[in-house]
Formats: sequence, C-alpha cells, structure tokens
Amino acid sequence: MKDTQPSPDCKASAEAKAERQEPLRAGAALGMVGNVKPVVLASLGLAAVLGTVGFVFAKVDFNAGASNLSFPLPSSQPLPAHASSKSSPAERLIQTEIDGHTPEGQLILAYQHLARGNETQAFSTAEQLVQRQPDFALAQLLYGDLLLARSGRPEAATQVPQAGAASGAAAVAAASSIEGLRAEAKLRLAALVERPPHNALPRQLLNLTPGVRHAVVVDTSHARLYLFENGADGLKLLRDSYVSIGKLGTGKLQEGDQRTPLGIYHVGVRRDEAAARYGAAALPLNYPSEYDRVLGRGGSSIWLHGERAGNYARGPQSTDGCIVLSNDEMRSLADIVAARETPVVIVEKIEWVDRKLALKAPADNGFEQAYQAWQQARLSQDAVSLRGFYEPGLERGSDSTAARLDANLARMAKQELPVQRLERLSSLPWPDAPGVKIVTYRELSPGGGAPKLKRQYWREKDGHWTIFFDGLVS
Repeated sequence: MKDTQPSPDCKASAEAKAERQEPLRAGAALGMVGNVKPVVLASLGLAAVLGTVGFVFAKVDFNAGASNLSFPLPSSQPLPAHASSKSSPAERLIQTEIDGHTPEGQLILAYQHLARGNETQAFSTAEQLVQRQPDFALAQLLYGDLLLARSGRPEAATQVPQAGAASGAAAVAAASSIEGLRAEAKLRLAALVERPPHNALPRQLLNLTPGVRHAVVVDTSHARLYLFENGADGLKLLRDSYVSIGKLGTGKLQEGDQRTPLGIYHVGVRRDEAAARYGAAALPLNYPSEYDRVLGRGGSSIWLHGERAGNYARGPQSTDGCIVLSNDEMRSLADIVAARETPVVIVEKIEWVDRKLALKAPADNGFEQAYQAWQQARLSQDAVSLRGFYEPGLERGSDSTAARLDANLARMAKQELPVQRLERLSSLPWPDAPGVKIVTYRELSPGGGAPKLKRQYWREKDGHWTIFFDGLVS
C-alpha cells in the first residue's frame, strides 16, 4: 500500500472563511427579536432547503405551520426503522428524534423547528450552535438568514457588498459559496429522511467474515459515509457522517483531475503529523489499487481526513479528490478502524440488500470453487496446480511476478514453503465489475511468528478465474 507524503489538497476558500464571522457581527448590530413572516423565510432560501428533502422539489407552505411536502418517496427509498411507509418526507423530518449533542444534530434540530413553524426555537438553537461552533459555515448561514429575516431586510441575504473593480469576482465567489452551503443543507437533511432500510446491508459487504471488525461505505451522491461494525450478530450500522468529495465529482482517472475514485480500497496507517493541513486525523487509501493500475488509472494521495483549523465542514464537492469529514467525526473514525484491514467501498449510490434475502442469495460458485482450489493447492504446496492460477507478466512486488513466482514454486516443489493455515478475511467484488474480486487473507506459518497479511486481485474471463496480483500488504 502506498504511503507517501501527500501533496496539498482540498484547499479552503479564504472568502468563505472571512464570511463565517459576518452573521455574529450582524446579530450584535441588529439586536432584532420576534417571529419571522412565512414569506420572508421563503425568500431567504429556507423553503428551497426544507423543500428538497429526498432530492425532490416541493412547495413549502409556512402559512400552514409546517412543510407541506405531499410527494411520496419511491418504494425503494430507505426508511427509518420507526417511520411509517405512508409518512411523507416532511412528517419524517418533523417526527425523527435528533441527537442534539453533535453540531450536525443541533443544526438539524434548527431546521426541524422551522419545518414545524417554530421560528423562535429555530433561532435560539441556531444561535447556540454558532456560539458553540463558530467555524460551522452552514450554521452561520442559517443564523444569518434568520437575523436578516428578523431585521425586516431579507433581501440583504442575496446582496454582495461592492468592492470596486473586484466586485464582480467577489459576487460570483459569494454566490457560489452560498449555493454550496444550501446544497450541504439539503444533503444533511436528506440523510435524515432517507435512512437505510431496517436490517439491510450494502451489497458489497455481504461476504465479510467476522475477522474484519469494521467496514466503511461512502455514498458519494448523498455525501454520506457509513461505518459498520462486525460482531457476533453480523454487521450493524454504527454511525454515519456527512462528507465532502472531489470538486469535479467522482471517477478519478489521473493526477490532478479533482475527482474522487470509485472502487474498493483499504485504509493505511493513520497519519497525524499533517494536522495543519489534514485536520484531526488522516487515513491514506491505497489508490491507485492494482485494479486501477490495470485500467490505466493514475494519481496519488487520496485520503480520508479531517478539516483544517478554522473550518468545521465544507461544501459537498470541494476537495481535490480526498474524502473529508469534520474533525470530530474523523477522529472517531480513525480511533476505531484497523489499518490495512478495513475496507472502504466508494460508490455513486449504495445498493441496500435485506440481510435475510442476502443469506439466501446464491454464492458465486465459479469463484468459490477457484478460490478453494487455490487454497488447497497452496496448503499442499502443489506447485504444478498453483502455476495455473497466476497470470503471467505482472509486476509491482506481487508474488505472482514471473521471477518471484518461479522461485516460490521451485521451493514449494521441494516442500520448503509450508503454510499452517490461510484465513480469508474478506472477498469483495469491485462495485461496477463483479468479475473482479479483492481477497484479503492472513497466512500463518507452522513455525509461528506474526501472521502475514496479504491481498489478492482475481478476475474472471470466459468462466475461468485467475490471480493478477498476490502480495503482502505493507
């Protein structure tokens, strides 16, 4: 796994940083109190935020005292375990119990109060949040909107101060910053309403063994990271977090394209020495993987990391390719996951599968037969059979490179490389290529000593499975 000093990424906007303090200064100057008229709230863009839950536009009628969102979600949409399938997104937003101890939870509480028509409570919650977390730009925007509404000058929310010849660029930057924050609000609210189905798992995690303690899945279209814990009863969702991804979206192909890769990766050794640049903690990912290299994809230094000082979070698409969490969320994640073993599945959208149905789903018999045959050949040091599993001509330190494979097979023919046990930890299909599988396993030798953590990349062609990489995880 590549683990080098990264180049700078995910640059913060100086303009946005300066703007974060404006609402607090405005509040002191205005000193306004009282409730806000519904039409004023709508003009501030709050209607657009609250009305886009579930990524479907709907009219918000504040005169009714709550969001009037009557559209149904598709039947395939995830539902909260406690919510009725007949409830509307607005009802779920209003009824869902929120943990107000986290900054995100407190923000959602404020939006919840607005959806219920309780502006006074929303204002109080937003005010407490910006005092607690002054670097939370979205909270500052919400608080500033409510201050402007109370002042009777809601139109000021869309006005940009003139700054001479540079005013045009400043206006564009300010508008872009506000749009990014509104998009962040929509995604955070949608994550509250569109919860994963009860007792469901992402399809890519169905074959994890108990040896893998945790797994991470990133749903890039919903700007959400899901952390799963593996226990005696199988995988369970531990928590989920808002994340930011590449400025130009997903599908990374080359260095500097500002895209986040899609695929299956594993976390490297935690890096804390670059805190000024990468926040509270950072976990390198092994991008490009061996399959990425086969496809000709390049680039480097794709990490899961926190936010730099002075910024709680950023817009949904605002990094140079990394996946960025708030510092508190990143710290909690880094404290839990095991280096080199924890898979990180990055997809456009998670395909949730009922775990009961998944247990009845047919296994990939072709691959399982091939893997079991390879395992038996390796345990018995059957050099002749093993050669047929490995593709020729591959490089990059794999045990399957020509010179190393020949040397190892020669020793196995003499029974000089015994293995006591092979413990498979996971077998994960590449998200958009089920004919490619990534196997992580431990190799234990009869003489004792530390087990060797190794990883294989298999692919299928014309019904025949072969290995194109098999090597130690560094």
